[in-house]
Amino acid sequence: MRELFSLLTGITGRITTRFALIVSVAMLITATLGYVKLFQVTAADSSIRIDRASRAATALFTEKLNAEFAAVYGESQDQGGRPQAIRLKGPTAETSLTFRDEYDALLKQIGSINQGAANLFRLNPETKAFDRFATTFRKPDGSMPPPMSISNGHPAYDNLINNRPHLGEVPVMGRMRLAYLTPIQDAAGSIAGALAVDVGWADDLVRARNELRVQIIVAAVLIVILVALFGVFSVSRELKPLRELAGYAEDLAAETATGTVPYISRHDEIGALAQGLKRVEVLKSRLAHLAYTDPLTGLSNRGRYLSDLDKAMNESLTGKRKWTLLHLDIDNFRQINDVYGQATGDRLLKAVAAMISEAAGNRAQIARLNADHFTILIGDGSSIDQIATLTEELLDAIHRPFQINSGEIHLKASIGIVLLQHDANDTDEAHRNAGLALRKAKMDGDKAVFFSSELHDEFQNHIRMERMLREAIAEREIEVHFQPQFDPSTNQLAGLEALARWTHPADGPISPADFIPVAEVSGQIVDLGTLVLDLACEQAAKWREAKFDFKHISVNVSPIQLWQPNFASVVQDTLKRHDLFGREICIEITEGVFLDQSEKRIASVLAAVRKLGVLLSLDDFGSGYSSLGYLNRLPFDQLKIDRSFVSDIDTDTRKQKVLGGILELGRGLGFNIVVEGAETREEVEIVRQMGCDAIQGFYYSRPAPALLIPGVVKKIGESGDGAAAASA
Repeated sequence: MRELFSLLTGITGRITTRFALIVSVAMLITATLGYVKLFQVTAADSSIRIDRASRAATALFTEKLNAEFAAVYGESQDQGGRPQAIRLKGPTAETSLTFRDEYDALLKQIGSINQGAANLFRLNPETKAFDRFATTFRKPDGSMPPPMSISNGHPAYDNLINNRPHLGEVPVMGRMRLAYLTPIQDAAGSIAGALAVDVGWADDLVRARNELRVQIIVAAVLIVILVALFGVFSVSRELKPLRELAGYAEDLAAETATGTVPYISRHDEIGALAQGLKRVEVLKSRLAHLAYTDPLTGLSNRGRYLSDLDKAMNESLTGKRKWTLLHLDIDNFRQINDVYGQATGDRLLKAVAAMISEAAGNRAQIARLNADHFTILIGDGSSIDQIATLTEELLDAIHRPFQINSGEIHLKASIGIVLLQHDANDTDEAHRNAGLALRKAKMDGDKAVFFSSELHDEFQNHIRMERMLREAIAEREIEVHFQPQFDPSTNQLAGLEALARWTHPADGPISPADFIPVAEVSGQIVDLGTLVLDLACEQAAKWREAKFDFKHISVNVSPIQLWQPNFASVVQDTLKRHDLFGREICIEITEGVFLDQSEKRIASVLAAVRKLGVLLSLDDFGSGYSSLGYLNRLPFDQLKIDRSFVSDIDTDTRKQKVLGGILELGRGLGFNIVVEGAETREEVEIVRQMGCDAIQGFYYSRPAPALLIPGVVKKIGESGDGAAAASA
């Protein structure tokens, strides 16, 4: 039934319908012409017969009764010489228009000649009806039929009462007869009666025409049905190759097409279509390769990965097949690109792709999502132990040193693992959970981690932290604490660093180590940094009004915030709003600012900030991968040496030499040197002897609210003993 419906509503049905319509119209025109012609001939024949009948009846009637009646014939062209009336020759209407045997015989003779009936009528002066007084009609037993009259409402009455002849159909004995009624006039010309003759049953002609019409319709319907059936059969047969090609095209679109394109060898339109479909198939194969292949490694790309993951997810949820998703990321690969260049990075990615393919084998669907991110889909039902073994093999393979012209490169990687059947309900969740497991693996470093619900909880906590932080920034719940920097030679204040602190109304104090990474990942670091800068400047204005010499306040700025197009304008507006001089604020940036940025852009942004009179400090110096050439070319005022060079420096002579070299370099370039993280008297003493400009660390003071800072500074300056002041 569905196939038949498809045929009737498809091309076959449309062509057959049009063909049948054309045939129907042709037959209708032909039948109509024949029917009209038959009607015209019948009408003409009837007109001739009734005309002859009227002439013959009038002539015979007036000839036999010439003593009493005379015929009046029409003279105009329309009247055509037909009898218009029979006129009495004398005033004998009452006696002449009554029944007598002579009339009966005459009417029978007229009816025999005309092969019809004849009747005589007399006008009743009282009823104004024409009453029949003589007729050729008889009952079956031969007796006279009941009386009848032509009265108002009869088809011939209006003509007769107005002394005119009537030609047309009249009712007789429940049927219609074609009749000619000639008025009978008195001697004065007034209507007195009528002579009626007919030529047979008119409805016999109508019935014949109706039968002919029905026969024409039935024949036409049968012919149309036969034409439609033949059309459906023949057109369906001719279009069968087209349907097969359409099915092949649908399979091709659904990527389930098998075998070669059918009818490729035909030399007609179907063959041309098949050859075109073949070219589409070849082009689709080429486009699919381009669309779903990573051009660098030859692996599948992100588009193919998402498609494969969707299919794997469906099979896992239906229990048809067990799939496992691995998300692999090379640790710190960006730094390799920065140090060794893009070309070396591309060669390493190709080598890693080859290693993954070799370790995972043909059982895996491997893709490169972007940069150094790879995914591996395994659908052979491997157990957890087998997957763990595979990840160990992958990590071991990546740990092998890579040989380059300048030496060896050692890589590390992290892997997140998701068991699709257990750890996800859809494609998005599977990809997200793999990312969560990878995130945990990267936090631990160089390992593989299976997804668990705890990781999801951590992610939810992260989302909650984002929301809470957004509200805290909007409501200015963030506070700023300050950690002093002291000149070790005098124990006098050299400056202060502003540090963000957050105490949530419900959760209490939240560590910067928790909310700063959330701010960076969520993009809120810009709003957070702007708020901290504003709070620091606001406190600076208060201290200046209170005559507290705070020297300058250092504010950390993230690379994301620094690269905002309006960063310099934000700093300028903040200084202006709090009526501060540029030198009272120091902007601290880390060496991470140099990653993925040209020196020209860095110099342009720093110059715009420096133009405001603001001091610039390079924070955590020595912990990153910046070029020393930047120190000579960029407008820094201060170097802050990372704590890693200070910790245990009193017992580590190598650190003493390294720190001494850095201090010598900084002094030679004219920088103000601040050493971070000094926590013991011995560390402070070593650093002081080396001759730095300022020390910032727990030995002197932990970060404290602004209200306590003047007292801390005063105690340290008066005691000359940082440890004593800090403990106090």
